Parts: sequence; structure tokens; C-alpha cells
Amino acid sequence: MKTRTTNEKKVIQEALLILKDHLELLKFFQFVAACNLGAGDYLEFRDKLFEHETHESLYQKILEFREAKEIIDNE
Repeated sequence: MKTRTTNEKKVIQEALLILKDHLELLKFFQFVAACNLGAGDYLEFRDKLFEHETHESLYQKILEFREAKEIIDNE
């Protein structure tokens, strides 16, 4: 039974990494919060999640998201 739980956690982590690449960060985190997927080793998952990100790249994504949101809100 323990092996199955470990495999399920790995599948969930892999799925979350895929979702992270295909959703806006805000939507991704809303999904994670809504599904209560915060269980497990957060630090290990965080490292995988942001493995190829820098402060600058995340900041740029935030700016792009805000600009896109402003355009939508002003239409």
C-alpha cells in the first residue's frame, strides 16, 4: 500500500509540473489550492516547479500577466 501512495504522489507531481507549463501561474496556484494538493514535501516540489526559473523570469511573467489583465479589464 505504501508503494501505491508513493506512485500516486509522483503522478500528481508530474501532472502539476505539466499544468504549471500550460496555465498562467495564478490559475495554477488557484488549482493547487482548490484541490488541496499542498501535501507532501513542499520544498522538494517547489525546487522542481521552479527549477528553470529565476527571480527575473518570474518577475517578467508577473508583469506580463498584469499587463494582459489590464488590457482585458479595459475592454
